Amino acid sequence: MADGDKGAKGSGRGNGQDEAPGFSVVDRRPRYSPDEAGAEAGGETDAAGDPRPPAIVEELKARAEEAERRTREISAAYRRLDEERAALRERLGRDLERRLDAARADLMRRMLPVLDDLDRALAAAEAGAGGRSLKEGVALVRDRLMQALSAEGVEPVEIAGRRFDPSIAEAVATEETDDPSRDQQVVEEMERGFRLRGALLRPARVKVARLKPPPGGAIPE
Repeated sequence: MADGDKGAKGSGRGNGQDEAPGFSVVDRRPRYSPDEAGAEAGGETDAAGDPRPPAIVEELKARAEEAERRTREISAAYRRLDEERAALRERLGRDLERRLDAARADLMRRMLPVLDDLDRALAAAEAGAGGRSLKEGVALVRDRLMQALSAEGVEPVEIAGRRFDPSIAEAVATEETDDPSRDQQVVEEMERGFRLRGALLRPARVKVARLKPPPGGAIPE
């Protein structure tokens, strides 16, 4: 009996030594079923009666929505910045153009007295004993100066023989006349007026005809 037990025990030990030790893999990842999701969310459900997702899902969703909102705000801020830059460039361009126009007008205004002197020299040459060559030379200089002014947009104001217009001319002298049709008519240009690209650069200085009052002293209306 004892020998049999010993044999059985020996046989058991021998069988245990021959078999390989067993092992198993345990999946510890969380698994959610609809019931478990509802239970973890406190048993709450949405409007359709379905269980709400876990709190971590709600948190991630809220973070994604916040990130999208901030992205939209940043994009809108960049668009506003681009619009402000474009508006600033436009304002600077207009300001620079105005400054250039003002500088050009000032330059042309300084050149006009030279043209006046040339006109006076031509008039003196025609009235005096100046040689033909002097007159031709002065006329050539005047023509070249007029070409330079015209290239910059300067043009003379045509007012001789027309009715006096105070918006483009300045009356510096008057001349009485008996003809009512000549009243307020420009009879002589003392200095010519000029425009720069349509804008008045310098008013003309003119002599204006004025109707002679009748012997009684009253001027007819």
